[in-house]
Amino acid sequence: MAAQTERFTIRPVQISDAASLRQTCWADRAPETISLLIDRTRKLAQHGRGLGVVAVRDDGTACAFGLLTVWPRLAEISDLIVSTPYRGQGIGTQIITRLTEAAIGLGVQTLEIGVALSNPRALALYRSLGFTDSRTIDLDLGNGAEPVLYLQKKLAAPRD
Repeated sequence: MAAQTERFTIRPVQISDAASLRQTCWADRAPETISLLIDRTRKLAQHGRGLGVVAVRDDGTACAFGLLTVWPRLAEISDLIVSTPYRGQGIGTQIITRLTEAAIGLGVQTLEIGVALSNPRALALYRSLGFTDSRTIDLDLGNGAEPVLYLQKKLAAPRD
């Protein structure tokens, strides 16, 4: 399997990543929807209120995405997705680590991430990275309402 031997680079998302993200991660989304998400992500970064990153394969194809949004009381990692063939290779961990570092740099003290309870693999990953259970709410993630667990992690202040 070539995918298991590939290296990945985690970098800020660019508008030019929209096509490969649609192909690898979001085939069910309209191209305009993906472009709007990337545009919103870039605006958050420009205003110091977040960061969107992608994992890029050696051939330049984006195969994963994650978004950090800074809210008034905490920051949230959302829209985290790794293309199915690339799961289990540490890409999700790398994205969460990069977004956590960005949150610390932005002075965030509490970081939150949500996971559908129907996704035990992601839940185990988040817990292994130090996130602890906070609250559960029912959300419609596209297939009707389902329980989503929000986990939180306390962050250290950035060093001077």
